[in-house]
Amino acid sequence: MARRTKILITFIASLVGIFSLWLYTTLVQEVLIDGLSYCASSRSELLLGTLGIFVAGLVGGFMASLIVVRSNFLPHILMSTFVVGKLFFVVLWDAMSGPLWHETGLGIALMMGLWSGCLAAHKFPLAPVG
Repeated sequence: MARRTKILITFIASLVGIFSLWLYTTLVQEVLIDGLSYCASSRSELLLGTLGIFVAGLVGGFMASLIVVRSNFLPHILMSTFVVGKLFFVVLWDAMSGPLWHETGLGIALMMGLWSGCLAAHKFPLAPVG
């Protein structure tokens, strides 16, 4: 595969992964739970929201891995950097919906799902390995 094609595919996989992370976490936090907040949500909503965020990361990581096929972890590294950057943004501008450990836990759940999706795509490939 040509170098330009590889870079383009990596860029597209990163964009698709970041967009799916944004879309699915928004669906979980705002639609399914109707505003996930440590202070206002019940324990079952917090548990369901954290599980939903993990699944959102799982789907995003799986989708990005399917696009780049194999042995290219750059989209996942970029998506992990995006998650960490979002956490820093939330902390610096005081936009947290609860304590810092709760927001950090949600970010860790998202990244665990992201890398679990990458692992799942490598263990159970749906695309031909090239």
